[in-house]
Formats: sequence, structure tokens, C-alpha cells
Amino acid sequence: MAKDLCYLKRNQSVHLITFPSEVSSERGAVLLAAEAACPFTHTRADARTLSSAKSHEVWVRLPFLFFLPLCVFSSATVRKEMVDYICQYLSTVRERRVTPDVRPGYLRAQLPDSAPEEPDSWDSIFGDIERIIMPGVVHWQSPHMHAYYPALTSWPSLLGDMLADAINCLGFTWASSPACTELEMNVMDWLAKMLGLPEHFLHHQPGSQGGGVLQSTVSESTLIALLAARKNKILEMKASEPGADESSLNARLIAYASDQAHSSVEKAGLISLVKMKFLPVDDNFSLRGEALQKAIKEDKERGLVPVFVCATLGTTGVCAFDCLSELGPICASEGLWLHIDAAYAGTAFLCPEFRGFLKGIEYADSFTFNPSKWMMVHFDCTGFWVKDKYKLQQTFSVNPIYLRHANSGMATDFMHWQIPLSRRFRSIKLWFVIRSFGVKNLQAHVRHGTEMAKYFESLVRNDPFFEIPAKRHLGLVVFRLKGPNCLTESVLKELARDGRLFLIPATIQDKLIIRFTVTSQFTTRDDILRDWNLIRDAATLIMSQHCTSQPSPQVGNLICQTMGPRALANGMSLQSVNGAGYDPAQARKIIKQPQHVEASPVRKEDSCHLETPLDPLDDDCFSEEAPDVTKHKLSSFLFNYLSVQNKKRAVRSFSCNSMPVSAQKPLPTDGSVKGSSRARIFSRFPEEMMMLKKSAFKKLIKFYSVPSFPECSSQCGLQLPCCPLQAMV
Repeated sequence: MAKDLCYLKRNQSVHLITFPSEVSSERGAVLLAAEAACPFTHTRADARTLSSAKSHEVWVRLPFLFFLPLCVFSSATVRKEMVDYICQYLSTVRERRVTPDVRPGYLRAQLPDSAPEEPDSWDSIFGDIERIIMPGVVHWQSPHMHAYYPALTSWPSLLGDMLADAINCLGFTWASSPACTELEMNVMDWLAKMLGLPEHFLHHQPGSQGGGVLQSTVSESTLIALLAARKNKILEMKASEPGADESSLNARLIAYASDQAHSSVEKAGLISLVKMKFLPVDDNFSLRGEALQKAIKEDKERGLVPVFVCATLGTTGVCAFDCLSELGPICASEGLWLHIDAAYAGTAFLCPEFRGFLKGIEYADSFTFNPSKWMMVHFDCTGFWVKDKYKLQQTFSVNPIYLRHANSGMATDFMHWQIPLSRRFRSIKLWFVIRSFGVKNLQAHVRHGTEMAKYFESLVRNDPFFEIPAKRHLGLVVFRLKGPNCLTESVLKELARDGRLFLIPATIQDKLIIRFTVTSQFTTRDDILRDWNLIRDAATLIMSQHCTSQPSPQVGNLICQTMGPRALANGMSLQSVNGAGYDPAQARKIIKQPQHVEASPVRKEDSCHLETPLDPLDDDCFSEEAPDVTKHKLSSFLFNYLSVQNKKRAVRSFSCNSMPVSAQKPLPTDGSVKGSSRARIFSRFPEEMMMLKKSAFKKLIKFYSVPSFPECSSQCGLQLPCCPLQAMV
């Protein structure tokens, strides 16, 4: 076989191929090389070889003028250049801007309208990687990529995928590629044992009817599980209602998931035409057995037939875990298919200390997770196990004669375990990763990511201007700037504009939060600290912009409130009322202005650009507790700002929707405000005052991509606009 193909010369319908002289002069070897160069050629009988001192030539007569040019990638120099580029990219990815600074359609102007008629040179193709492609790439392998759950790579996985792509088999049946099928079966058994899954999920276990298979995504796995559950339930219903039509039976089916479940669960219901009910969760965002039992009872009374429950281990929004130990027995007694989505968190079960979340896994009918997320295996690679493989096969079995083989029935044909027919040789890269790292190093990788998340959590908790509204699990920390949602929105917008850090939002009970996921296996404490400083700098900038914004001319005179830092840190909101009257429907909190107290001097921060010179001795909003607050840059800035507000009676509007203050009524004088000078009056905020209305949320937590944020119009009704220490209640 030829090592290098120097050139291919076209002469009408006859083409001259020249080979290096070290290639064997035997006719068969040269013809094979010619066929490799021109795989669409089937006229080898017309070829002849010519020997010379320097090279061998073969003339191949083609039936058409079309021919494949000799591949420049066969050159050792070109191969090395590509490999070197990949090595250089992965080793320096942390130095690149994480998100691209491009607009939709940026690539259109850089490409020709139609494909080239003649081959482009390799130098031209290679140069366009940096010129055209990389400017529009989000660098998922960067240690500063914290937006989504990880999509990690590794050299063993990369090499395994290269080999699989070179083999390029379509392993739909055992006969189409025995190694593809059998390696996958064995690797899936390895992985199930590594995660601590029940033995009924193993292929090679006496008495087991289950097994594992590699799918493309968890979304597809969830759909497959729901379709299998639907088919099985309809067969059960037809046994008692033999005359019923399948479509009418399907219309009575209903499935369940928590309101924290991934959007793919909802999509699976849409595709399968099965009603999907999303159930409320507890304070830890976990679906409990009581909620499921109540829903099943209500739906049965309505004549519906419960069929499927999707439990999530590691939700997308906050990485919460549904209670399998409560859901499992209910599903078993009611005859429901229990499917478990552990897309991200599944990798953590490599470590025994995290397997407490698997309590109740023995009730599961199917289980899925993504090695392509946290296990350093290239996308696509999703593990999917079922307790009873025959329920899958009865759902997807289509067996035309051209797909049958001599070992049908004795060998596993994975085409009956999935929606598509063809399938990639995915198990090679997974096999390479497990063998190259070993279980111990994979466990160490998971623990490292968790420790980095703990470190980031400690930084957030030690900052009085931020809060963590949900418990940290594994490598995900959710946090927000205290105060109205528009502050957190603005911080995200600033970070997105900067591009050195990538974060995305989610919502928890109408509160906007920021998701921070430790993704890269190369993330260090220095990386975490650098990213945290970027977040703090963005918050400082946003606060300075709010504090220097001009007052609205449409707002009337407002009464200022002040509180100590401990009260502020507990989430007390700054609110305002007009001096002409009082209406509970127009204000959430009204706080009586305290007496003037002397303050301690503090240093002015350079990063805060105030329009009015600071005079910290003029007023004191933090009283004697100020030194505890001014340890932080934001704290120092706000302390300075608050200290001069008695002089600066700026008019602000607290409403996120710019509610006219003219509709407000004066503060009551009938004694409703009692107690000390720090007495507080609480009232309901009208629904339309919410920056994000509850009706805008179908679920409590939803996120899909970086949002296009509206300009924030929220300002505090007092002297300090949008204080980050305030929380709307």
C-alpha cells in the first residue's frame, strides 16, 4: 500500500497516479493503492503498472470524468501540522476569550456563495481555521467556561474517536460489526459496576434480562424509555380492553416529573403524545413521594392511566436530587416505569461517598447518564441501562430481511434498542478512557471538581453582597447579587460583554440566579479566584452605574430609609412612599427614617465613580457596625455613598416597571407606624411590579441559553438605587 500519494494527473477519462519508489512494484499492491486513492473506481482491470527507478505509475480508466483528488491529508507533514495545532489549542485554551465577539451571520460574508469547483490547497484550508472558525467558537474546554454542565475531553478519548472514525463501521447488528457490539456490551457492564448500579442492569449476569447500550444523548434515552413504557402499558390495557383502539388508550396515559426536570422530558411527552405533569418539589427542590402519590390519585379519579415517572438526579438548574427511596416503592406498587435521568451527576457515582443519592435505585426500570459530560469522554456518549431489554425490543423491533443474519436471535442487535438504525463505534473511546485513567484517577477527577466548587462557594459566602439561594451539590454553585433581579441581570450582561468568563442564568421561584459550574479538569484555585474577581468587578461596576444614574423626573419626593449592615445582609429591601398618602397596594416595605448618627471615616474606592464628593462624616447609615462591612470593596463604596445621602436628596423610583408614583398615597399618620425609629411596615407588592412575572415561568427553574436581557429600569425608591444588600420579599 502507498505511504504517500504524490499526485494524480487527469488526462480526459484516464488518470495517472504516481507513487513513491519504495512502494512494491507488484501489480496487486499498486492496484490496491489506486483503488484507495479513487474509491469510486471499479475498473481495476483497465489499470497497468509501470516501474521506474524513482516511482511507480498506474493508469486508471474511470467511467466518469469525476474523480477523487489525492488527499493532501496523507502527507506526514500535514498530519503532524493538524495534530500540533490540536495540542497547541488544548494547551493554551485558557488564554482565549471564552465567548466569541461576533454577531449572528458573521460567517456568511467570509465564505463564498457556492462550493469550490477545484480543490483548495491545504494551506488555505488550514489558515481558515483561525481566520474563520475560531473567532466564532465558544471554548468549552476553557477553565473559565462555567455556563453549562461540562463537556470534557481527554487524549484517550480523542485517540479512541480517531480510531472509531477511521474504522467508520455502522454497528446496527452484531453481523455488521461484531467488535462494535461486543465491546459495547462489556464496557457497559464495566461502567454499571463502577457506578454501583444493580446487577439486573448487566448483560453478563445470570438471570439478568437487562443490559446497557450507548445512545447519543440523555434526551434520546428519556424518549426511548417513555416510548417503551407507553408500549408496555398499552399492551397491558389491551389485554383487559381487547376492542380498544391504541390511539384512544394512548390518550388516557399520563407521565410525571418534577418541575425541575430538564426540558427534554417535556419534549419526550410531546413526541410520544403522552400527557406530562410536572409536580412541585420540596424546599430542597426534590420530588418527594407524597407529591407523586397525590398526583396519581387525582389522575386516576379523572380516568387517566399513570404510566411513567422521570426522576432526576442532579437537576439542570441547581443540581437537586429527587428522592428515589420514596418514589421507587410507589412506582412499583402502581405499575409505573421509573426512569432516572442522572445526566451530569451520574459520573459522581464513581465515588462511593456520593452514592447515597442512589438509595432506591433498585426500583428503577431504566437509568441514563452522560460520560460525555464529566467523565472526559467526547460527545456523543450516553449510557442507558434497562432492567428488561425485551420491553425495548418489542417497542423498536423492525427486522426486514436485509438486516437479518445467521446469528439473529442468539446475538444482541442494538438496532432494536434505539430509534435510529445506524450507530457509531462509541465504545472505543469509552474503553480507552477507562483503561487509560483507571477507576481511581476518575474518582480523583470528580473529587477535584467538587473541591473547586467548594472553594468558589466559600468565596461567595464570605461576601456580604452575594447570596447562595440553593445548596451546593457536586460541581455546581448557584448564587446571585442580593437585591432585585435586574442587578443580577446586569452583572451577567457585563460578564457576557467582557467575554473572559461564561455564565448563564436560571430562576428559583422567580429569583434570578447565576449558575457557576466547575467544568475543566485543569481548573485550579487560581482560576477560581481569577473568575471570582471578575464577578466582583462586574458587580462593583454595575452598582456604581446605578448609584451615579440620574434621577427620574417623573418621580415625586421620597423618604429615605437606613438600616444597619446586619439587617441589610438579611435581605431587607429599600422602599419608598410619597409624602401625600399611603396605599398598601403601592408599596412592599415602608421604613421610617432613623435619626442622624455620626459615622466613621472610610476610604473612597477608585472603581466607584460618584458624581458627588463623598463626605463620610456627614451621615451614617451603618452606625457602629460600619467597620464590619467596609472590608469589601463594594461595602466600602456603599458605605461612602450612604454617608452623604442626607445631603443628596435624589429622587428614585423603586418600581422595576416604572410604576407612576402619582398613584401613591401619603404615609399614614394613624399610628400604624409604631415602635422605634427603625419600625417597618410590610405590605404586598402588586403582581405587575415583578420584573419577571410568575406567569412567565412554566416551571420554577428553566434555562436554555444566554438571554438577551432587557435594559434594567429598576431603581431604588430612596437615595441608594438598587442596593445589592436588599432582597425583594
